[in-house]
Amino acid sequence: MFNCLTMRIAVISSAVLLSAGLLLGLVAVAAPLAMSYTQLSLMLVLSGAAVLLMAFLDALLPGAARRLDGCQH
Repeated sequence: MFNCLTMRIAVISSAVLLSAGLLLGLVAVAAPLAMSYTQLSLMLVLSGAAVLLMAFLDALLPGAARRLDGCQH
């Protein structure tokens, strides 16, 4: 169960993972060992999406409105 702080951390870490994966994907195009960079880039992007999906699914749970009501946006 996420609270305000962990929800914020989940969204920020998801953004960091997604951007790192995209940047590493750009590096993989120019690097001589593209296969290992490409796999790592894919894992970063997929883990960022998984973290964001977990935060989204937690926000859909029945008690989430009451738990996240005091968050400052």
